[in-house]
Amino acid sequence: MNKILIAWGLCCLSVTALAENILIENVRIFNGVDESLTPGHVLVEDGKISKVSTASIEPAEGTTVIDGANRVLTPGFIDLHVHLTSHVPYNQIDAHGTVVGAVANDVARHFLDSGFTTVRDAGGTHPDLAKAIELGTVYGPRVFPSGAILSQTGGHGDWRHSSAPNPTLQGGNHYIHADQAVIVDGVEQHLAAARENLRFGATQIKIMGGGGVMSDYDPIHSLQPSPAEIRAAVQAASDFGSYVLAHAYTSEAVRRLVDNGVRCIEHGLLIDDATAQFVKKNNVVISTQLVVFRALKDLPGISQTNLDKLAVVLEGQENLIGLIKKYDITTGFSTDLIGGVYPMLTREFTERALYWSPAEVLVQATSESARIIRMSGKLNRHGNFGEIKEGWVADMLLINGEPLHDISVLRDPANNLALIMKGGKIVKNAVGETEKAR
Repeated sequence: MNKILIAWGLCCLSVTALAENILIENVRIFNGVDESLTPGHVLVEDGKISKVSTASIEPAEGTTVIDGANRVLTPGFIDLHVHLTSHVPYNQIDAHGTVVGAVANDVARHFLDSGFTTVRDAGGTHPDLAKAIELGTVYGPRVFPSGAILSQTGGHGDWRHSSAPNPTLQGGNHYIHADQAVIVDGVEQHLAAARENLRFGATQIKIMGGGGVMSDYDPIHSLQPSPAEIRAAVQAASDFGSYVLAHAYTSEAVRRLVDNGVRCIEHGLLIDDATAQFVKKNNVVISTQLVVFRALKDLPGISQTNLDKLAVVLEGQENLIGLIKKYDITTGFSTDLIGGVYPMLTREFTERALYWSPAEVLVQATSESARIIRMSGKLNRHGNFGEIKEGWVADMLLINGEPLHDISVLRDPANNLALIMKGGKIVKNAVGETEKAR
């Protein structure tokens, strides 16, 4: 095993070492932080941004030169809540892992082709997929995997049929649906499952912290799991220098999670004003989404129970957005698309622009999301990304149109993303002819 890991590491290093040097000239730069554009030029060497300048840059011999023709240059986009392996149709949830993996390949391709160079998989995707993408076996964005979702019996991640045996009570395999979730009860099982995910290469741990829409046994108001079990997952993650993200909607669930060390809440649609203040005081993230809650009702196979729960959480969506803005709660950009609706990915940009300016949305989708992902500490093997900044990873997009004025141009990446660069490598170039510096 050690020889395999060493070979994998050497392979990754060799790919970086052989990265092409590229100069992108004559662009207007959105650096991921400032809500404005700066005319300039960007030089990429060995996979990183080596120089950003308003003055012309003289390239070394052999450098590929691309004329940006006054297009907008942004960092690559980041999605904080992705489920790459959750896109078989909802009415085929028991599909074999071979099918799940085949579909995940298409999903990963769609994300990168839409300009998303990094995603945080919020549970369900084995870290081996992230490694396969790094090695070039699978085409897709850089993945920060959470591994199997930790769920208590009858929790939001317990997707077993009602007649299925309980692995805790009757013995058997705790992993379900192509290892996307693991049923765990008690402190010891939470510790073991979290540690197993970390052993496989997870960069953070995902738990289910309250009732959910697309699950059959848990009402929205239910609290999951116990404080001691939450602390066990947090202990395992923090021992590796990382953190826990948790699904939750209600104030009661969020308070229990934050009180016991969870640093990132997913969704949070039903919290009240006092809980929003509590979240802000504790420097906790609320990673929430818009499109998915407006699309779930059309999933094939969704039950009336699911629809009733969906109606409850949807009522809180606009209130939550108001609280995030009121208390300046860190939120980032995330989608949580499942069940095959991943083609809706870029719709999240225009939905968010109903509440935030286009520039604010682009900050969410770049530097803000990157800061959240980097909460994984030393488990982040990829360095700094999410900004156009000297010394940072060269994830960049050249955009046709004016996204800071009309963010809808991002709804059509096939025509409006003229260039996609991930880690200093060009994965799409529709700019036109390039030349080599002589």
